[in-house]
Amino acid sequence: MYYENKIKVIDRVAIVTPTEEISYAEMLENIRLFARYTPVQKEAKTIVFAENSVEWIYSFFSIWQNKGIAIPVDASSTVDDVAYILNDAKPEAIWVSEQTEDTARQAIEKAGVDTVVLRMDDLSGLAAHAETKETGISFEDSDVCVILYTSGTTGFPKGVMLTFKNLLVNIDAISCKEVPIFNKNSSTLILLPLHHVMPLVGTLVAPIFSESQVVLCPTMSGPDIMASLQRGKVTVMVGVPRLWQTLYNGIKKKIDESALASTLYKLCEKMGSYGFSKKVFASVHKKLGGHLVYCVSGGAALDKEIGNGMKTLGITVLEGYGMTETSPMICFTRPGDVIPGCSGLPLPCCECKIIDGEMCVKGDNVMKGYYNRPEETAELFDENGYLHTGDLARLDEKGRVYITGRKKEIIVLSNGKNVQPVEIEFKLEKYDQFVKECAVSYYNDKLVAVIVPQDDIAKDKTDAEIEALLKHEVLEPYNNEAMNYKKVMSILVLHGALPRTRLSKIQRFKVLDMLKNGVSAANTQAEGKIVEPDMEEYRIMRDYVMKEKRLDTVRPTDHLETDLGLDSLDRVSMQEFIEQTFGAEVNADSILSFSTLQALAEHIAKQKKHTEVTEEMDWHTLLTSTPAVLPSTPTALLPVTAAITELFNRLYFRLSVKGKENIPAKGPFIIAPNHQSFLDGPIVTSGLSFSTLKDCYFYATEEHVKSKARQSFARQCNIILMQRANLKTSIQNMAQVLRAGKNLIIFPEGRRTNTGEMGQFKKTFAILSKELRVPIVPVRITGAFEALPRQKSLPRPHKITVEYLPAIMPDTSKSYDEIAEQVKKAIALD
Repeated sequence: MYYENKIKVIDRVAIVTPTEEISYAEMLENIRLFARYTPVQKEAKTIVFAENSVEWIYSFFSIWQNKGIAIPVDASSTVDDVAYILNDAKPEAIWVSEQTEDTARQAIEKAGVDTVVLRMDDLSGLAAHAETKETGISFEDSDVCVILYTSGTTGFPKGVMLTFKNLLVNIDAISCKEVPIFNKNSSTLILLPLHHVMPLVGTLVAPIFSESQVVLCPTMSGPDIMASLQRGKVTVMVGVPRLWQTLYNGIKKKIDESALASTLYKLCEKMGSYGFSKKVFASVHKKLGGHLVYCVSGGAALDKEIGNGMKTLGITVLEGYGMTETSPMICFTRPGDVIPGCSGLPLPCCECKIIDGEMCVKGDNVMKGYYNRPEETAELFDENGYLHTGDLARLDEKGRVYITGRKKEIIVLSNGKNVQPVEIEFKLEKYDQFVKECAVSYYNDKLVAVIVPQDDIAKDKTDAEIEALLKHEVLEPYNNEAMNYKKVMSILVLHGALPRTRLSKIQRFKVLDMLKNGVSAANTQAEGKIVEPDMEEYRIMRDYVMKEKRLDTVRPTDHLETDLGLDSLDRVSMQEFIEQTFGAEVNADSILSFSTLQALAEHIAKQKKHTEVTEEMDWHTLLTSTPAVLPSTPTALLPVTAAITELFNRLYFRLSVKGKENIPAKGPFIIAPNHQSFLDGPIVTSGLSFSTLKDCYFYATEEHVKSKARQSFARQCNIILMQRANLKTSIQNMAQVLRAGKNLIIFPEGRRTNTGEMGQFKKTFAILSKELRVPIVPVRITGAFEALPRQKSLPRPHKITVEYLPAIMPDTSKSYDEIAEQVKKAIALD
């Protein structure tokens, strides 16, 4: 389709700057002036390399007027960055500002290309008097209008070719009668750098094509933003999640300082009414200009907590989801259907499909391809023409899109569990008294947080002191609430700022390079400054930890959990070692109350009765040193419960039981199943005769059995609580069960799976098996995850199978880890 004179002379303000208002007629006259210098041949490529300004806008539209292809480039790009694009695109000309000219000329020389430099500043203010005639911006919708180089969060950028049609279907979706986000009365803030597709389309092209005004914000500072909102009577503000997070946290902090404001906030949160919240927080809306209708969030997922918080303040945040390759939107939230954490419905022109958990799309918004990269373009599409976004998503019953993570950013731990770094980063950054920003990565088989500390806490402190402070004030409280596999086990202190794109996306490949290259000041400086204490107790504990955890070095300031990686079983071993070596009493759980190895050693020095170094942990003695006396556990309820649950499981889940012949006729033995859901407890006993079942003991962590009613029920069903405050005694209780000839049911993973895949097997059951010479019966449960996954509260009908596998007698020549892995492999499906 052919479009003629898309931008017309109308009696309306087009651009508002801090010093002037520019009409459509004046804007078009300036575009014509700039077009005299822009290459005139069709499809000629011209770079726009400058900061946001009215001259940037004139330069950009002048390229379209001459039927050329615009290539916006980040004004903060280095000589190498610009030279790369010059080599790749071979543009005829480059528009520059006074600030970017030197970089451009050096890049041209380095690239060895014949590109003409055009200076915006030379034309500034020359077209003061506008002529009342139409502009010459006309085009075919199939024409390539812009090449945008991807931000490079993972490596070298590629040039994304977008057509006018790609852009127009985005613009039509948000300026139509059904969704009039942009209309003639809109006023849109230009805040983000225009070289990126989201602000380019969302804050410049869409408003101008909709015949409304744009408001140029000179910087991204708070005062400039507030002044621009007031000056331009802004109705639409487009930003990235980090902007909304900063805005919300600032407002919420002031609300929390007032008891009345906090009460009103809770009331608004309960009411869930935009209108009511706007009245309650009218002063907040007034400070935001008083005309703001929509805040638009894009570029990355907005945390649900921030979305809910903005809603409580009466601020409508419309989330969009897309990518440069889709011009940019794939889907967006419609006004009146705002669900925090939801990215809304797809564009009318766009077909979305979830393939293996990944969002895949096709439609008129999808790019023409990567410039000069046909093979990489082809790799992005499947045989049915769907573009694979690399984002994980789900659709609800109405077709709304929920982005659950970035496929390429997911950290896959050595135990097979998946971690979204953004989730952890958001939680760590909530400790904003100490943390300015952070990035989570996976290095040396552990989660590491690269943290930029707040200036005031970093002042007059060494990097070692900053690191210790952050561990105590940030990591410890976070890890206390986090699931085991999401715990951050190390901190690296970074001064300055994290490597980010101009839209605040963390460049994760650069963060990983930092870790690999040892950039952290915390490690490089601390290593040379910290002097080990001259204490026998410290040296003994240091050597013990190095041997147990197989570490090359240990520092006195190392945190026992985050740096040294002590888990619950390690703490039991350490408790036993301390008692045997020093005669000092220390609880396994309380070991973590000593933040560093040095602090623990100082405590031992005060409490010790003797010093007698032992070679290694004697698990056999620990497990056999107490009488094998079982707690009295009435079983009157056990047969009734077992019969009812088995009948229900067979009817509702079509439960199938296999391998009963592999269950030993008499105990003791350990039953070790994989852990798929809350259903696993009753399911795993389905193949056991009552005579066997009455001799089986379950162990549950105390946080799962808090109420008195649950504790009473647990006692009736042979469930003995695992006390985290006394792990040593709990393990001895397990040994007592087996030594008394009874059976033990242990889920080696410790926690239910999040994905359906098996996690890492903890070695407690392997220690019991090896030291007490007790066989292990591996049990394979399938279908329980599908029937009741972790995030669901009600089970759905789904066939479940429980299979008892041949018993494994522990090989005394194998380590505990090897035995645990042997059982895991037996359970794993082929």
